[in-house]
Amino acid sequence: MVRAAHSSDVSQIVELVSAFAPAGLMLPRSTAQVARELDNYVVATDATGHMLACASLTEYSPSLAEVAAVAVAPSQHGKGLGSLVVKGVEAVAATRQYAELFALSLQDGFFSALGYESADVNAYPEKLAQWARLRSEGVSVLEKRCFRKALAL
Repeated sequence: MVRAAHSSDVSQIVELVSAFAPAGLMLPRSTAQVARELDNYVVATDATGHMLACASLTEYSPSLAEVAAVAVAPSQHGKGLGSLVVKGVEAVAATRQYAELFALSLQDGFFSALGYESADVNAYPEKLAQWARLRSEGVSVLEKRCFRKALAL
């Protein structure tokens, strides 16, 4: 089931994302951060409510947002859940009337298959500033390839 995240999902979102953070594949997220941004998360769960995948939306301006925190439980890779949560985030973005989304990934084919085109991360100085801030705080940031998608409003 793909749905908006609930407060009861916070710990599972943190656990899922945290599994990828040590390798630098994702930025770490704290419980407080996820709870504060919960309205921006879309999750996929099984029938018992166990978290299988998540993704979030990060606003940079009234017209620009990032698809972030896309994580799929390793046992669920290849089942299309990543695509489903990204499409869920895109629906949230369209409702909020963002004109453009961007995403960062090491998996070129994933976002391309969802209609994103290759982009230059330098077009998003807000993201570059976030990376610089995180690095100054001692967080290891693995630079990824950038993709963008214009939303039909």
